[in-house]
Amino acid sequence: MNPGDIAALAANAGFTGSDVGVAAAIALAESGGNPSAYNPESQAGTPQGQGSFGLWQIYLKAHPEFSGWNLLDPQTNANAAFQVYQQQGFSAWSTFNSGKYTAFLAQAASSAPLTIDATTGLPVTDLSPTPGAAVNGGSSATQILFLTAAAFGLYLLADSLAD
Repeated sequence: MNPGDIAALAANAGFTGSDVGVAAAIALAESGGNPSAYNPESQAGTPQGQGSFGLWQIYLKAHPEFSGWNLLDPQTNANAAFQVYQQQGFSAWSTFNSGKYTAFLAQAASSAPLTIDATTGLPVTDLSPTPGAAVNGGSSATQILFLTAAAFGLYLLADSLAD
């Protein structure tokens, strides 16, 4: 599959902003853009049939919740990848951790919104909220409430010190 098609699958699954380009680059690094890619992960001692499937190489042994899903279907694989991303972030993929995905960012950038930092060569973080990306598992609303309460507490402390 071409990078544009993979980026569209990622966006349809729920990736947004620059995450679309990073997700597409990861899929290209993981599977070469082949939706039928399968790695039995035999070196890891993986039981037969529980290897890595499809564009994003969803590792069934680590993600049994996708058992019974047609992970060789491109959109189904993208949907599973987005769920993995919501739980673990991009660090769930070895090609992200190793940096191998960066070799595919230019291809992905031509088909997805992605800004590359000229100094580091890495994608600029999209500051818009991404579902499931809240720190420490909290929701965005919980974080806003916490930060508001903390700011109010600091205001009261500063006000009492000024008296």
